[in-house]
Amino acid sequence: MFEPETFAIWPEHLDVLEMFLRCQTQWRSGPNGVIGLDYGVVLELCRLYDVQDRKQLLSDLQVMEGRALQLIAEAAEKQHKAARRKARKS
Repeated sequence: MFEPETFAIWPEHLDVLEMFLRCQTQWRSGPNGVIGLDYGVVLELCRLYDVQDRKQLLSDLQVMEGRALQLIAEAAEKQHKAARRKARKS
C-alpha cells in the first residue's frame, strides 16, 4: 500500500478540487484508454451543487483534467514498456 500525502489547498482552488473529486468516476474511455471527463455529468453536478460560476469552474477543471490525462498516459506508457521488456526476456 502507499502512504497518503497531505497537501495544502489554497481557498480559491477548493471548489474545483471538490468538483474534480466528485467527478472521479465519470471518465470516458475508448479502445485506446481514457479520453476525458463526461461533461454532461460534470454540468449536472454543477447544477446539483449550485455552482455559481460554471464557466470558471469548467475552465479550472479542464486544467486538472489535462494534467490527469498526461499522468494517465505516462503510466500507461510505463506499463507498455515494462510489458515489452518482459516479453523480450521470455
